[in-house]
Amino acid sequence: MLDQKAVFADRLKRINSGRQYEHADVVGKATQKAYNRKFGEALKQKKKRKPFDRVMVPLAFLLGMAAVTSGRLLYFQMAKWDGLPDAFYDLGSRGMILFAIVLAGLMTVVFHLSTRSRLQALLVGCVVMHYGEAAVASNAPELWSNLFSPDYAAALAEEGRDYRLSTSG
Repeated sequence: MLDQKAVFADRLKRINSGRQYEHADVVGKATQKAYNRKFGEALKQKKKRKPFDRVMVPLAFLLGMAAVTSGRLLYFQMAKWDGLPDAFYDLGSRGMILFAIVLAGLMTVVFHLSTRSRLQALLVGCVVMHYGEAAVASNAPELWSNLFSPDYAAALAEEGRDYRLSTSG
């Protein structure tokens, strides 16, 4: 029969002598490295947001808007080409969205927008431009008619007539 007091005293002697190897109680090296990576002192001393991050979030928002506009413009221009498969012409607004998604993905890689706040700003910019294009076309009809066909620009300007900005109030 084991004497529990003797086993405990032997264990304390090993711990105090520097040989702290205990099979069940020791945290492994990989576990300790993962803990230090998540909660270590270096992370606590690191600042949360750098000034560069404060610039990148609005830039990501603008890039999201640019991705949607560029996607629409690219699909609109390519739809004028002859010789493309019929399925391409049948895409319609889905083709514009597809091009916008691809461009937003490219912008994510090129401009390093893969952090949470930047990616959220990029997606919000895409959604704002997708749904706010009529308001932009209504306030800048000359620009929109230069980029797209005058019929498309007029239709969007009419759709966004309630969102016109005016100085008269």
